[in-house]
Amino acid sequence: MMVCYLDDSGKDPLNRITTVAGFVADKDEWTKFETAIEPIFAEYGVPVLHALDLHHTDKYFREWKFIKKQAFVYKICHAMTPYVPLGVSMSALKQVYKTRAEESDRKRTVSPYTFCFNVILDWILRDIRVGKKANTEGLSFVLEAGHDNNAEAEQCFYNVREQHNLDGVLHSIGFVSKQDCRAIQMADLLAFYSRRHGVAMEKAPIEDRENVRNEMMNIIAGCVPIRAFVATDFDNENRPC
Repeated sequence: MMVCYLDDSGKDPLNRITTVAGFVADKDEWTKFETAIEPIFAEYGVPVLHALDLHHTDKYFREWKFIKKQAFVYKICHAMTPYVPLGVSMSALKQVYKTRAEESDRKRTVSPYTFCFNVILDWILRDIRVGKKANTEGLSFVLEAGHDNNAEAEQCFYNVREQHNLDGVLHSIGFVSKQDCRAIQMADLLAFYSRRHGVAMEKAPIEDRENVRNEMMNIIAGCVPIRAFVATDFDNENRPC
């Protein structure tokens, strides 16, 4: 069975973009990854990875130089390479999403968080690298516990399963705290830096976007293929789950 771990970034009102991101791999490969990565966290003295703390050199990362941060991120992402075939990151421009939802005649529109989750679900089932296995062996999701829209995302999961007759494909959706799961911590890392990269891309003129760089995203994407998109506008196809 394939398992996708997802976390979010940008839910506070100050952030223009919300992002849901993470990684998908075979369940057994996740077990191997969790074992392989533990010595790296022990080496660097990091009990729990919060990308925000890493970025701001706070808590366990206090006094770290940028080159040490890069080395740590490279080592933990490189450890994923043998086990994790795909990372996913979907973002939405929140104010535009809200405006289009208000303009529509639909009775209900899901939150940007759930919209992004739904897109990722569709991506995985159609992806050339993991889609066949997800469709034949099944797919489950694990999200970080505690998000305000987790119940809505869970309902979206079951709605999609019912509407598209995917009982044998979409197995389960669950929630786990960041402290208890390295895979969720890796999802947090991708969500944080892919959102920052998306913000920079969205702000830059179209002709300059190919020159927008993010060192951490370069490291992550150099170890695991990442499928990423930032939705900056929405039409009538943006339907609720």
